[in-house]
Amino acid sequence: MESFRKNVVGRLLWAEPDPNTRFKYTIWFDYTRKLVNELREGDLVAVPNFATDSNGVRYSILQLVTVMPRHYALGTDIKDLKSYPGFVMQAAKSASADWTEQETESYEDTTKIICEAVPTNLEYDENNNRIQPERAMAMVGKDVYILTSEMTEKIFNRGINKDVENIIEIGNLIRDKNVKIYIRVEDLIKTHFGVFGFTGVGKSNLISTLVSNLLSTRQPIKIILFDLMDEYTGLLIDQLLTYNGKIICLGEKTLTESIFNYLNSNFDERYEKTAVDEFVDTLLLPKGLKKKDVIEKFKKLAPSILHNYKILKKEILSVEKFVDKIKPELLSGSIGYNTKNDIEIALKAIFESHMSEKLTPQLAESLIKRHFETSFGTSPITSRLNENTAKKRIEIVKEKLQEIAKGKEEEINSNIQISITDVLNELDDESKSGLYIVISHDPDKIREFANRLGWELFEHRRKNGKFDPLVCFVFDEADEFMPGETYMPKNESYKRSRKIIETLARRGRKFGIGVGIATQRSSYLDTKTIGQLHTYFISKLPREHDRKVVAGAFGLSEDQLTQTFKFQKGQWLLVSHEATGIDMPIPIQAPNAEDRIREYLKVFKHESK
Repeated sequence: MESFRKNVVGRLLWAEPDPNTRFKYTIWFDYTRKLVNELREGDLVAVPNFATDSNGVRYSILQLVTVMPRHYALGTDIKDLKSYPGFVMQAAKSASADWTEQETESYEDTTKIICEAVPTNLEYDENNNRIQPERAMAMVGKDVYILTSEMTEKIFNRGINKDVENIIEIGNLIRDKNVKIYIRVEDLIKTHFGVFGFTGVGKSNLISTLVSNLLSTRQPIKIILFDLMDEYTGLLIDQLLTYNGKIICLGEKTLTESIFNYLNSNFDERYEKTAVDEFVDTLLLPKGLKKKDVIEKFKKLAPSILHNYKILKKEILSVEKFVDKIKPELLSGSIGYNTKNDIEIALKAIFESHMSEKLTPQLAESLIKRHFETSFGTSPITSRLNENTAKKRIEIVKEKLQEIAKGKEEEINSNIQISITDVLNELDDESKSGLYIVISHDPDKIREFANRLGWELFEHRRKNGKFDPLVCFVFDEADEFMPGETYMPKNESYKRSRKIIETLARRGRKFGIGVGIATQRSSYLDTKTIGQLHTYFISKLPREHDRKVVAGAFGLSEDQLTQTFKFQKGQWLLVSHEATGIDMPIPIQAPNAEDRIREYLKVFKHESK
């Protein structure tokens, strides 16, 4: 295998310390128009280092972070443009000819390609043909070689064994389609991931691709996607049908009247056409799929996908089970013994005489009136508590009782209902992968459901020592689930969803539970949870504060993020401490999920349920 590209050699001219990357190197290449179009930020180059000895050359592997052609007839600084205008304009005119005439051969000393590079902390031992940790810094003055596609793929996927490990192909290098980039599935999920990019960069498209790739691996995986905007049904319609996935609606009001009637009538054909038309009309699709022929195909598969809709069943728990379910949340975190004792006493005062009863809406309303109705500014139960934390935690009990007290809504066909116990049982099923998209007309309900499902799954696995199959909670518009203190709304549902995400990010790994988040406003997020993410997908982030949050969480330099400004839709800077072969930014082109869906639509055949 050839290690270096032929006929392209640069020169390492400068090295200086850097607080983020250890060193920053300056490399010059002779300018040709061909080479300036081939070199890209993220490319790997090799330079002999100080560990070279009589046994052979050892090359430090560096990564380019900036690539800039420069004509020295125009000077080296913008101040040089303040010379006499006539001279400057003439120099610029001469320079323009040098740019175009040097197509494949460089013959002007005044034109160079100036590159900045940082160490990957790896070296190539030419004698043993081995990639290993770097032993010494690169030598200034030595030749610089560009790595071949084969060598580049070997380094970016270092240590990944495709035959043994469960991996997915996430995409290819932006500049080189021949270099495939792989990710370890277990590390991606267990150590958590984040997708950060501004509107229009393709976050939803990437999430769709990630979900599709994860579901298709040889290891069963369960994915719960919390979809505030209800935009993933269209982007994952193939996966929902392939894996018999479920769209969990938190209340019948989430659905249009026609669709609810169709589902609730046990899919009566009289309601089908209207339901199908409404389904397609309200389906959020990217522009690439809003074509007449594609829409017609969506109409044909609509009856099949509507069979995957389920409405969350309102369960009537016993008081004893209700108390057991809320205790972990009430007693979680670093609270003192006295606070825990106060909470236990308060729970006993509220529920002790009702433990064997069903917690009906009527009983919940009675408990609220007896223990939480205010009297002279304080509720009877909180007036007994001395500690503020205990008072706040007991207020959570009131809110949960209020949810139950709302009472019974419209009668719903049992065939289209799903209980949280049903979901938990399916998440425990190790025989197959599963996809669950959670939607609601009320964002508070999604946050509350995320909190409840997360706590129950976590406690179930903790108590039973269970860690299979892998489960990944994916939160789109994550700033609406885990805002930082500065941006925290007063609504309690935000605090609860943030708490469970933080808990799963810190402790879920041990029990096979991971977290994925996607947002365009990283600066709004809870920093404690961002710090737990080990894999980042980063695209354009126009706001400086958002960039600083992401860069600070992963320890990236500003130069390493600069390349994202030039990214087109579907291009990402992938960085990971665990899941990739190298702990360095990798500029990738992810597949277009729309292409996958079009291919699925070509072969889809309607089957009656």
